[in-house]
Amino acid sequence: MAFGNDNVCNERKKKFAIIGVSSLVLVAMVVAVAVGIGGSHRESKPESSHEGQISTTSKSIKAICQPTDYRETCEESLSKAAGNTTDPSKLVQAGFKVAIEALQNAVNNSATLKELAKDPMARQALDNCRELMDDAIAELEHSFDEIESFQVSKFEEYVNNLKVWLSAAITYQQTCLDGFENTTGPAGDKMKEFLMASNQLTSNGLAMVDGITSILKDLQIPGLTSRRLLEADDKFPSWVTAGKRKLLQETPATIKPEAIVAQDGSGQYKTIAEAVKNIPKKKNETFVLYIKEGVYKEQVILSRSHTHVLMIGDGPTKTKITGNLNYANGVQTFKTATVCKYYSCLENCYGEETNTK
Repeated sequence: MAFGNDNVCNERKKKFAIIGVSSLVLVAMVVAVAVGIGGSHRESKPESSHEGQISTTSKSIKAICQPTDYRETCEESLSKAAGNTTDPSKLVQAGFKVAIEALQNAVNNSATLKELAKDPMARQALDNCRELMDDAIAELEHSFDEIESFQVSKFEEYVNNLKVWLSAAITYQQTCLDGFENTTGPAGDKMKEFLMASNQLTSNGLAMVDGITSILKDLQIPGLTSRRLLEADDKFPSWVTAGKRKLLQETPATIKPEAIVAQDGSGQYKTIAEAVKNIPKKKNETFVLYIKEGVYKEQVILSRSHTHVLMIGDGPTKTKITGNLNYANGVQTFKTATVCKYYSCLENCYGEETNTK
């Protein structure tokens, strides 16, 4: 006869199964391919311990590189950087590391390219590239650290973060190259050549992470399969916390800001740029900046160290931020945004006018 205890046991078994399987998800590709290769090409003579380790490492590298677009680049780079490890997380980290090194090499080369850039727009493009490549390196470093601190219970969060950061790193590199369109001289072609390796390595890193996600979907593991970002009756993604949802639904009448910008002098600051300079760096709590009605003709830039900043205005027809930087007047498109956060420009920031909520 069975009562509640069966349910408890079943739940416990399910949890153990989830933990056990998800702990192996990162090695699933390695094991599957390594076993397949080992089973079909096993040599009759015994290998020495060292030879066996090298052989196993080689199989693991082939496995982890299986879903990538640039397999040869992947296998070659990991063979040099990974040593004799067969730990898939270490292999992925090694992939991120060589991508970072390739980007750093491109950054160093960009300084020497200035000698080739006689076109003013090409010189601007080179300056932008240095900034964009620093941004890409930061995203890859985030990814490296995320793999190192991996926790099974946060698998989905980790995978989503990795995809965002790696995709951003790829975008930054492409934006760098886009800046050389319609410029003269050899600097653009040289930069493309310098970025080829890092582009391929970053793309490979994204493919590795995406391969892990595909395995999850195939295994259909309860609690770990990909969830919908939006529920049918919810306008917020599921990863937005209850506290953040409440904050995003506030109005100027109900919210308590840390600082106020007002052109009439009724706030602490008269310009947004002045207020941004005084926002505390690297805060874990949301800093609310209330921008009162008015037309603010300025360029607002939030740096990487400006974390958790919320700007709220009196409405799209009352609080307006507008700028006039444009490509026709000799400014690269990358620098023409009216309002820009380090990771991405706000919606419509490339237009003439950006309205605040």
